[in-house]
Amino acid sequence: MKKSIITLVLMCLSLAAISCKKETKETTKTTDTVAMTKTIEAAAALSGDYCFEKVENKDSTMVKFRVLSNDDIRGEMLWRPYEKDGATGTLTGKMISKNEIQFDYNYMIEGNRQSEITIMKVDGDRLYIKEGELTEDPNKKGNMILKDAAKAKYKKVLNETDCK
Repeated sequence: MKKSIITLVLMCLSLAAISCKKETKETTKTTDTVAMTKTIEAAAALSGDYCFEKVENKDSTMVKFRVLSNDDIRGEMLWRPYEKDGATGTLTGKMISKNEIQFDYNYMIEGNRQSEITIMKVDGDRLYIKEGELTEDPNKKGNMILKDAAKAKYKKVLNETDCK
């Protein structure tokens, strides 16, 4: 009887040891998968030159930029409405997520210099521009910002085009 109890205890301990090792392997696999996913996402972050355009009737919008690093993105945006004054300006920005960029957009419209913070998102071969109510930035006089960036929506969509 004593021998069978010892055998039973040893079997239970063996099973417990095996199941602990199995759990550790699964935890390691999960950790490795998470690390690999983060590496893939980082590699998929934006880099290089991008050009996008939207032509609607006779109005056009063009955005082109170069990602030099996550904190140094430079480009330009042109808005050309048919038979009206448009806006032409420079974009200076930084990544705020894997495919989202916050730009300082400094432009000339109707003979006046304007400045605003613009948020854009690249998704595949499309560029989405966030739109919402603007208000003056309390920290930078004359600079416009989205009143509530969380409520603003990606409404304007531009399609990728060849960089000329």
